[in-house]
Amino acid sequence: MSEPAARDFDFLKSLEAFVGVAESGSMTVAASQLGITQSAISQQIKLLEAHFGAPLFHRDIRPLRLTPAGQLLQNRATSVLLAAREMRDEVRHVAAGRLPHLRIAILSTFAQYLVPAILYATMTRSLIAQNVAVIRGLSINHAQDLINREIDVAFTSDALEDASAFDHLELLQESYVIATPKGVVAKVDDLKALIKAHPFLGYSGRTQSGQRIERHLRRLRLEIPRGNSFESSSDLVRAIARGYGWSILSPSQLLGPLEAGAEIAIHEMPSPGLSRTMGLVWRKREMPTAMMELTSVCRAALQDECLPRLRAVATALVPHFRILSDS
Repeated sequence: MSEPAARDFDFLKSLEAFVGVAESGSMTVAASQLGITQSAISQQIKLLEAHFGAPLFHRDIRPLRLTPAGQLLQNRATSVLLAAREMRDEVRHVAAGRLPHLRIAILSTFAQYLVPAILYATMTRSLIAQNVAVIRGLSINHAQDLINREIDVAFTSDALEDASAFDHLELLQESYVIATPKGVVAKVDDLKALIKAHPFLGYSGRTQSGQRIERHLRRLRLEIPRGNSFESSSDLVRAIARGYGWSILSPSQLLGPLEAGAEIAIHEMPSPGLSRTMGLVWRKREMPTAMMELTSVCRAALQDECLPRLRAVATALVPHFRILSDS
């Protein structure tokens, strides 16, 4: 390709012209669809063929047919043009102060309380994201999902705080409590006696809570016989309510099942207690404005939505559910 021609070569424009001709089988039709002259279409195709060093059409056949090289390019060009349009739209949205998409991973325990507030914030433009995609799942996967760019931010536990690849803001600290069937007579302040008297129902080892509670019990040198385990707080609390055993849970993990009518007894954890910190985690130095706005939205939802509902079903849990200030 000569130097003057190279200066006039607009790769994306030439791809657009090529796809138009490939789909219509006619330079005349493609020119009409794109609003340019047929000679301009022909010139773009020639520049593209010079760029790749290969003919893209059989010009002796009507309607025009693609060469093998042209068939390969058509498959790739469509996705390239789509990506370019999406990139253009995203840059324009950001320049106008709006992110087109924000992918948020939220623990199922909190999703029903936070998601409505987040959606309302996008509608009222108090969150710069135009649309959000909410992903539920195990917090144990959040770090890898962030690294793989499958999500943009996670509302998750403190397990990711020390990772150098992430920024984070803490929103909530909650202390674990003991949940038993009503009428349990064993001394709840003696975990060893409780373990001997009643089966322990735990979270799965695939969950952050399951791993955290297991480490805590090991530190206390308590041996828990392997028994039933759950990933869902609802399933776990339902099993406790039916008298199948006892467990260790946080206030947020108890809120949904209690609102659904589960009848259980709640007890303080004997010293030393166990707690977890919840907050937002995202890739370092990315989207700082959006993250600050999302933090405000989540903190307000915890204060105005979660806390009153927790107070309504179990006032004993309120001291164990501490919303952290933004200072």
